[in-house]
Amino acid sequence: MSLPRLRLERCSCENGIWTIDAEEAHHLVRVRRCYSGSLVEGLLNGEKIELRLECEGESVRAREISRSAESSCRPRVVLLLGLLKNDQLDDALRFCAETGVYEVQLLFCERSVPRCDGAKLAEKMKRWRKILDEATKQAGAAAAPRLAEPTRFDGFDFSGLPAQRLAAMLTKDTKPLRGVEISEELAIAIGPEGDWSPRESGRLIAEGFEPVSLGARIMRASTAVAASCAAAAMLYRG
Repeated sequence: MSLPRLRLERCSCENGIWTIDAEEAHHLVRVRRCYSGSLVEGLLNGEKIELRLECEGESVRAREISRSAESSCRPRVVLLLGLLKNDQLDDALRFCAETGVYEVQLLFCERSVPRCDGAKLAEKMKRWRKILDEATKQAGAAAAPRLAEPTRFDGFDFSGLPAQRLAAMLTKDTKPLRGVEISEELAIAIGPEGDWSPRESGRLIAEGFEPVSLGARIMRASTAVAASCAAAAMLYRG
């Protein structure tokens, strides 16, 4: 049975004793029913840290017992994702954490319904990163996927992406994803609800993306994220 997990980014450590922040402490004690002496697993910067809790009223500390680095997740997937509606995007981000995506780049596309900037965007970024953190606890992943702020599709610089580039498209001229040999690093592009516009599809192909199919049925965008990223992980033979 796996240990209860917590993220340690907001916790502090001195001489091997961790002071657990209030939100994580509440979850451990009130939700997971942990107590003094309970063993838990802390997740931080690609490391897994075994801790023993010391609970005193509302204060929760933890003594570090051991730590180990998590092996790098392969393949290293950079996901380009057309901005989705809230519930769809929440699910997509959870799937990214569960399938081991390395980085997520959100794109404002022609068919993206949500629009946000300024203070509203800052609040959304905070919420989205929290979703990723919570999903890593469930998945037992030491590091959450990197999340870049949304940028307009037209202004995105594709030059820094991995050489292998796959784009899920609802067109006839696609190759089944199961027939693709997956590289150690790759970019996967998933469009918003309604798929990429014809202009965006053309730009992706011009930037070296190979159109792929995820099957005969039309999926919700969040399901396409889960299917494509999980398939890449399972098809990788490195």
